[in-house]
Amino acid sequence: MKQSIDRREFVRRCAVAGAGIIVGPSLSKALQSSGIPSKYELSSVVGDRYFDNTMKAVDALGGMRRFVRRGDSVGILINSPSYGIGTYTNPDISLAVVQMALDAGAKEIYTLHETGKRYWQRSGLFDKMKTVVDRIGHSDEMIEVAIDKGKALKRVEVLKNLLSCNVFINLPIIKDHEGTRFTCNMKNMMGACSGSSCRRFHFGESSSVLNLFKGYYSDVELLAQSIADVNLVRRPDLCVVDATVILATNGPSGPGEVRRPREVIAATNCVAADMYAIRHLGLDWQYLSVIRFAQEHGYGPKTLQEITIKSI
Repeated sequence: MKQSIDRREFVRRCAVAGAGIIVGPSLSKALQSSGIPSKYELSSVVGDRYFDNTMKAVDALGGMRRFVRRGDSVGILINSPSYGIGTYTNPDISLAVVQMALDAGAKEIYTLHETGKRYWQRSGLFDKMKTVVDRIGHSDEMIEVAIDKGKALKRVEVLKNLLSCNVFINLPIIKDHEGTRFTCNMKNMMGACSGSSCRRFHFGESSSVLNLFKGYYSDVELLAQSIADVNLVRRPDLCVVDATVILATNGPSGPGEVRRPREVIAATNCVAADMYAIRHLGLDWQYLSVIRFAQEHGYGPKTLQEITIKSI
C-alpha cells in the first residue's frame, strides 16, 4: 500500500500533532528560548541559486563550523555516477559544501565514491573553482568491518576513508528507485561499499549464477534491510540533499518524469532528511521498508513530529 504526501500535507501533519515544528525566522528565537529539544534538525531553502542556497541551508543549522573544525579531514559521499537529468547530485551543491568545509578549516577533503573531473565540469562554476576541485582527493582502499547489530548484513567492505575521516557529509539526490521506491541518504551509502558487498545487498550470501536471472530487485526486503544495516557502520554528521531537479519515475537511471522542486535540504540526521525529502516523489514514509528498518535500529525519528524544520 502506498500513499502520497505533498508539502502542505507534511506541514499539516506536524501542526496537528502539536510537537512538530516548522520554524520561520521570527519563531526560531522563541523556540530556542522555550527549551524545546531539537534532536533532529532540518533546514530547507527553495530557489534557483543552488550554490548560494546550499550555504544558506547549512547556515540555518548553525554553519559549517558546527560540523567541521580546523584541521579536520572531511569525507563527502556524492551521488555522481549518472548523467541523465535529475539523476545525480547537482555539482553546484557539492562545490558549496566543499567551499564551506575549506572555509571552516578542513585540512583534507576526500570523495567517498570516485567522482571524476567530468562530474565537476557539469557545474558552471567549475572554471572559477578549479583550484577548489583540485584539493579534493580520493582513495580506493577498502576495509572490511563487522556489523554486529545487522539483521541482513553482518559484514561489509567500505572505503577506509569513511571510517578514518573526522567528518562525514552525505550529498545525495532524492529520486525514484525501482527497488526501494526512493534513493536518498541511506541508499547513497552503497556508494561507499565495494562491488562484492553491494551484491550481498541484493542477493545475500548466495553467489549462485542463478542470481543473475532473478534480477537485482528480486528481494526488495533484503535490499532495504541491508541498507538500514550498513548505516550502522557510520552515519553522516551532516546531510545535504539535492531536491532541485529530480527524476520522479523510472529511477534510478531514467529516463522518466522530471520534477523541479528547486529545494536544497540540510539535516543532522539521515533518516529525518529522507522522511522529509520523499514527499517530492508522492511517497509516505510509513510505507517504505528502508525507513522502517532504520527506525527499528533506532538511529532516526519515528514520526515527522520529532523533526524541527527551518524553512528559509
